[in-house]
Amino acid sequence: MVSSSVRVLLQHKHDTFTVAEKRVIGVLLANYPSAALTSISNLACQAGVSDPTVHRLVVKLGFEGYPEFQKALLAEVDERMNSPLSMLETAAYAQSAVDLDKAMLGSLAVSVGKTAEHATRHDFEQAVALLADMGHAVYCCGGRASGFLASRLVTLLCHLRPRARHIEPSLERAHEVLVDIDAGDVLVVYDYRRYQESVVQFAQAAHARGARILLFTDEWRSPIASFAETVLVSFAQTASPFDTKVPALAQSESLIAALVQRLPDQAKARLQRIEALRSADVDLPAKA
Repeated sequence: MVSSSVRVLLQHKHDTFTVAEKRVIGVLLANYPSAALTSISNLACQAGVSDPTVHRLVVKLGFEGYPEFQKALLAEVDERMNSPLSMLETAAYAQSAVDLDKAMLGSLAVSVGKTAEHATRHDFEQAVALLADMGHAVYCCGGRASGFLASRLVTLLCHLRPRARHIEPSLERAHEVLVDIDAGDVLVVYDYRRYQESVVQFAQAAHARGARILLFTDEWRSPIASFAETVLVSFAQTASPFDTKVPALAQSESLIAALVQRLPDQAKARLQRIEALRSADVDLPAKA
């Protein structure tokens, strides 16, 4: 039985599939996961292939057959919809306090390691390129549980480049922000399971104005992934009922480190100007 999400398997093993199997994958990804929650014959019909083609595909993915494939998808849907309350109501989190700190730190390390293992160089470099584009502004936002990540990223970006702004993806005030977004600008979005509808709708509106979307999300992927230019996935489950954002923070700081490496002269010059202004502020006489 495989452990990675089915979507990850479909995307990371893409080069190993035949033309007919890729047609099935196209149907699956276009309506994920509902396209597979039907009979094997219906899925084959939608893709214009035979039943044996679908069977060969799911076997290549590591499943014994179509029923096991569907079972994995249903489990994935359940995981995606889990809330902290629903997790607390299960026996899985009725843990002893003995060595809970070590268990939690160990599970965080596993989440970061798993995130690094599944990361692709292409996605990371594409994200760095978006942030390094000085010709366009960068806007960063997140949801109720991830907005602090956007704030942290902006704090670091402001030391390295101009026109980096933390925004609230509020539908009530969307137009005041959207009016400043030009085609080619970058919108960095943090959106994790139980995906926040207001964040999704704001990202859609920014994309319609020509913004390039850099999405940070979990392995089940926010709906924003369907139109994002670049997607960075992290694994959020730990020994706690609350999904961790530690891997996402690590991804963000890795991007900043890569940005410094890509733009060393610009970063140094900007930091020197910032420090000079700070020194000038210190030297200002106190008001009478």
